[in-house]
Amino acid sequence: MIENILFHEWIGLKIKISECSQTSLTNLSGKIIFETKNMLIVRTLNGVTKIPKKIILKCVLYLPSTACFIRGNQLIGRPEDRVLKIKR
Repeated sequence: MIENILFHEWIGLKIKISECSQTSLTNLSGKIIFETKNMLIVRTLNGVTKIPKKIILKCVLYLPSTACFIRGNQLIGRPEDRVLKIKR
């Protein structure tokens, strides 16, 4: 699954924001509970946080058996349209 993580649903996966243009969100981690075209909704220990996708520079998605690093520009867009951005 790691080689095609962009094709899969992210809701329910754990995420950690490694680099972000808003420094208060750097190193934020939690579970993705919802995703829209421009926003990730993440449940953290401090409650629910809305994170604009465009400010994320690098993040880590934790899968059951491994972790996957993703650049922020790959996050932007509706979940169903991400497939169209991938070059084969």
